[in-house]
Amino acid sequence: MPKKNGSDKRIQILEALNRCLQNKPFDKTSIKEIARAADVNHGLLHYYFKSKEDILIQYIDYVIDHYRSMVKERFNDKELENIDIKKLIEEFFMFTHDRITLDRSLSKVFIEIWEIAVYHPAVKAKLQRAYQEWMDVLSNMLKPLNNDIDLSRRTSFATVAFLEGMALFSIILDTDSKEFKTILSDFQSKIIDML
Repeated sequence: MPKKNGSDKRIQILEALNRCLQNKPFDKTSIKEIARAADVNHGLLHYYFKSKEDILIQYIDYVIDHYRSMVKERFNDKELENIDIKKLIEEFFMFTHDRITLDRSLSKVFIEIWEIAVYHPAVKAKLQRAYQEWMDVLSNMLKPLNNDIDLSRRTSFATVAFLEGMALFSIILDTDSKEFKTILSDFQSKIIDML
């Protein structure tokens, strides 16, 4: 997670939730533990957030905004303006692999969030919007390769599902990251060749 100005207590609390979720499930994490990790009085959490669930909802927004900003910063770069579309997609895949799919701490937290989303409509809605945005970005990148909107949408859906599956496997199987990178690179090449 990016570090913000230390005086921004809200961000400090959201980052504390991230640290807590690295060690214990959300339902086993108390407001007091989040406050302790944030180095604030637990009463202050209620000033910024309505409940523990509100911290989680705002944390999801925080993470999504962080990764959205990273993607925009990287792919609005002037050096990428005239790059071949296949190279741009390769760059996007590599960026996604390194910053999202193989980020074990992010994957660990999102496994927890996926579970919560099954029973919590607000969390599910946040994840649906985030995944839809990710699929839309990828679909728009793939369209110029084939001029088939439906194929680009289906391919982006399958790709995001595959990448999230690989993120899950990286935590559950505890496999060497070199092997995962090879699998991801092979998959990426097949997608680009297919289109």
